[in-house]
Amino acid sequence: MCSECWRRWAIHMDRLRKHLLYLSTGEFAALCTFGFLCRSLRLGPTSLAAFSYLMFVLLQGSIYWGYRYVLLRKRQSPGCKAATFWRVQRFLSTGLMALVGLMIPIAHKGLWDLFWGIAAFAFAFIEYINYFWYRLSYGKSGFNIKVLLNTKLEKSSMNKLMTKNKNYGPSRGEKDQ
Repeated sequence: MCSECWRRWAIHMDRLRKHLLYLSTGEFAALCTFGFLCRSLRLGPTSLAAFSYLMFVLLQGSIYWGYRYVLLRKRQSPGCKAATFWRVQRFLSTGLMALVGLMIPIAHKGLWDLFWGIAAFAFAFIEYINYFWYRLSYGKSGFNIKVLLNTKLEKSSMNKLMTKNKNYGPSRGEKDQ
């Protein structure tokens, strides 16, 4: 590889590492913010369940991006065990989403509880789609509805990982991550 190509590759990898770390810490910061908000508001059972689900999904996102950051630092690829782990996480998230979604109209304790329950659940649903199914953030600003409406949806990074490693074991000599 020529020295100019190597330099460009190194710059690209450095930017990618920073971006993955930014995503991981950003999701964790959002988790902490919603945790603080959850404790600050007088929440009923519905909104508490919805915020808990939202924080669970944000934790999953933070762990995923942190995992990808560590792999990039080690210059390794995710393996089949990681794909299986994230498929299990998607299954858990889907089950919890159904449970919380059913709980909101049934168990709310007034309009305040219903409002915050629906708001937290809607945000959690968008994050769930963004992590496990389709990439919803494009461009430098993240979520941009105009760009999203004019762009064909791509599979999310996590979905690509789960799909790519669905039926294959590690190659000979490859360590499974």
